[in-house]
Amino acid sequence: MARTETTADPAAAAASPGVARRRDLNLYWTGQTTSAFGSVFTTIALPVVAVVTLKASPGEIGLIGAAATAPVLLLGFPLGALADRISRPRRALILLDLLSALAAATVALTLFLHAVSVLWLVALCVVMSGGSTLSASVYFLHLRQLVGTEGIGAARARLQAGTYGAALAGRLLSGPAIAVLGAGTALTVDVASYLVSAAALLAMRSPDRVERGPAPSVVQMARGAAAGLNAFRGDAFRRALGVFIVVPVAALAGVTTLTGPFLLRTVHLPTAAYGSVFALSGLMGLAGSTVAGRALAPGRDARRVMLGAFSAAMLCSLLLPLAAGPLPLAAACAALGIGTPVFFGAIANVAVSSVLVSGMSEEVLGRAMSAMQVCAALAGLAGSLGGGVLGDHFGVRGALWVLGLAALAAIAATLPPALRAADRARRAEEAEAAAARTAEPAAAAK
Repeated sequence: MARTETTADPAAAAASPGVARRRDLNLYWTGQTTSAFGSVFTTIALPVVAVVTLKASPGEIGLIGAAATAPVLLLGFPLGALADRISRPRRALILLDLLSALAAATVALTLFLHAVSVLWLVALCVVMSGGSTLSASVYFLHLRQLVGTEGIGAARARLQAGTYGAALAGRLLSGPAIAVLGAGTALTVDVASYLVSAAALLAMRSPDRVERGPAPSVVQMARGAAAGLNAFRGDAFRRALGVFIVVPVAALAGVTTLTGPFLLRTVHLPTAAYGSVFALSGLMGLAGSTVAGRALAPGRDARRVMLGAFSAAMLCSLLLPLAAGPLPLAAACAALGIGTPVFFGAIANVAVSSVLVSGMSEEVLGRAMSAMQVCAALAGLAGSLGGGVLGDHFGVRGALWVLGLAALAAIAATLPPALRAADRARRAEEAEAAAARTAEPAAAAK
């Protein structure tokens, strides 16, 4: 009897962490999915408020878009260094959820009181962007804490699939909800979703502690910024990757700035149908996340997958300015122009996670991710402001063509050297793995 009990106990002890891990990952999925559902309501509501309620010009809409990226540019490096010192990632995510809920609730109140202005929309974008800048780095730290380095790709694909599925439902419901109940109600849905996300994080049971050093000083933050940039400068493929991140982000930021005015003023899409045009993007994102799991199967080169997906996303973005003619045809073309880049972008996002997160040490991961965010934010800021300026001078449709063609040209020029760098990195990894396999029998013989 004693021997039977002794044999069973280790199995139960070994199974328990796995069960707890799956439970916490399910809770994380629930929180992230619910938050994504609510965020779509705010994403759809803001351009409707700006264009329809406030009659904002393309330049003012560009200012709102720039407000969503400026905090990343100004605070990205310090927050990245701070992320590498956070000893309780889950607690930080809970606080950030609560901060976002408070910001959305405040602007919802101004809508209910008919006191909203462009300044309020700018303030909301600033607060939420600052919070998401920190949470983006902490997100990966917490995810690796839950599933380990080897499980990042599969867990990220699952989380992203849930996010896109929730976004699909949100886009189908947000337009009619805004038309019937108003934009203030839409932001209230987002508030509730942040609270659900915080509750899911609170319900987790796995340990939430990472051994960290003391809080960074200003000098250490500056050094952290340099370390984050060096993580990209020191690798040929990551240098090429910078172009594939920065150029599409700049172009798509400009396109996003102009999409609301284009659909509501140029295509003359009814407000109630505005969210439905984005519904295809949720479905495409869900499909892209599913395809990414297969495309990144063992033995596949995540670098090539990422480069191809980014290139295809930029090519498909040219479908949006083609939207013209009868309203059903124009709406369908616009939906494809919005949705197909999301399909390829979903594949690229999962591939980026696999390439960067698995290839960097935990000590520099937060700073490297923040460096990427800052560079992307600078590109997004330029794209948002540039899109507004181009829209004011060349019209919305003309500006969309300029942004798409310029980005595609930059990607086409960078693709050949990026592919060569990816091949060199792949060969180096294979050589290193072969050397390790050869060394193992020799070490065992000794």
